[in-house]
Amino acid sequence: MRKILIVGDFTNEASEVNSYLSQNFHTQLCTNSAKIVKSMLKLYNPDLILMDIDGFERLQADIFETIQEYDSQIPVITYGREKKKQLFISYYYSGQCKHISQPTREVIIREICKEFNMNADAILNVVVETDKRHIIVVDDNPVLLRNMRNMLQDKFRVTLATSAAQCMKTLVQDKPDLIILDYEMPVVDGKQTLEMIRAEEDYKDIPVIFLTGIADKEHVDAVLDLKPAGYFVKPPMQTKIINAIENIFLKQEEG
Repeated sequence: MRKILIVGDFTNEASEVNSYLSQNFHTQLCTNSAKIVKSMLKLYNPDLILMDIDGFERLQADIFETIQEYDSQIPVITYGREKKKQLFISYYYSGQCKHISQPTREVIIREICKEFNMNADAILNVVVETDKRHIIVVDDNPVLLRNMRNMLQDKFRVTLATSAAQCMKTLVQDKPDLIILDYEMPVVDGKQTLEMIRAEEDYKDIPVIFLTGIADKEHVDAVLDLKPAGYFVKPPMQTKIINAIENIFLKQEEG
């Protein structure tokens, strides 16, 4: 996997760039100090350097000089306002440095892939898929699980689990944004599974939607007493459950 040194001031934007690039490259964040950049170049030996120069001042030309001294051939991609590039324009004449003035996620990935002669579309597809909200669907019925995946997979990243144990294992490996949980499962039922989830500090606030195969009032009341984020009688209608999920996420974003 190719190695990228990301130089910046650790703003939210730099962290976001690191987040999506780290899915396909080895990345290392580095503060915008020539001394630290010099040390990191020797320790990390990157294949490419990506620099957020929006926070740079003229005196930070020493970072460009440090990179040239280390390796005048290593590709350098900078991003930020055009006027910041003009402060260091002489370092772009050799072709070692390239600049992105409108650093969207797609443009950054495409420029990096161009340097590495990689398929940008394949990587962008992976990034988009990972960006989807993650939902775990838990049910002991494999047919229902497949149907649920078919209903949801265009809008969400879906993981299937056939038991409470499998659900809890998946939680640790890949924390979901929401869980759809069968209320009537054998061995450990939905109520017990929910109690296990809420007993864990890291997972207690994950919204849970129950699926139930019984629609009588007494049963529904028992489900609602657990205060789930929602419940549906099996089989749920695609449009209704997607709307319910999106409303849950919308309320979370609104706080």
